[in-house]
Amino acid sequence: MKNINWLDHIANLLVVILGISIAFYLESYKEEASNKQQELKYLESMITDLESDVEALDTLLIINEDISESLINLSMASVGRPYGTDSALMFQTLKIQYNPPFSPQRTTYESLKASGKMDLINDFELRNSIVDLYEQFYRGTNEYDAAINEHVRDFIKPYYMKNVRFTGAQSIDPSFLSNNEFRNMIFAYRYLFVAKDNFYRTVKQQADSLKSELITYQSGFN
Repeated sequence: MKNINWLDHIANLLVVILGISIAFYLESYKEEASNKQQELKYLESMITDLESDVEALDTLLIINEDISESLINLSMASVGRPYGTDSALMFQTLKIQYNPPFSPQRTTYESLKASGKMDLINDFELRNSIVDLYEQFYRGTNEYDAAINEHVRDFIKPYYMKNVRFTGAQSIDPSFLSNNEFRNMIFAYRYLFVAKDNFYRTVKQQADSLKSELITYQSGFN
């Protein structure tokens, strides 16, 4: 009976196993490095998106303050408070029809979501913060914007067409201020707008906070 060199067979087997293990390790390492690179690119892109969103929200909050001031003046004028000059009244009356919406930069987030690669962001809490901002807070701004637009479309503009009379290039007949329909409409609009403005401020804080979290997380790659 031929003697079998078991030691040689075992050594060859170990070499094969080691080779396969090294190949798996190298493939795993390559895949992990590729994922890290993709994660970094997504982080950089999302930080850029959030910087743009924060700047847009800053601008909108300034505009909101101006509109809010006009709403306060008109609502107070509707209960007999002084409204200033006819020119100021005209501009305030026109201004409250202008409500620019918030349009966030969603390209990076939607790309992550559509590709099913959300788990590229390894930090679970950070990933949840990202989803919360885009799915909860940003969606909330859309709902507030829609509510404001509906109020302007369904109440403000039809009322203006029927009841507001311009008396010159920069003047307006103030008699519409004493109308109870206008009073109810403008107070409802004022408090809806305050709610929208407060929510925008919350969203701005959330976007700013997430941007800081992403920058801190990104620094860990260096």
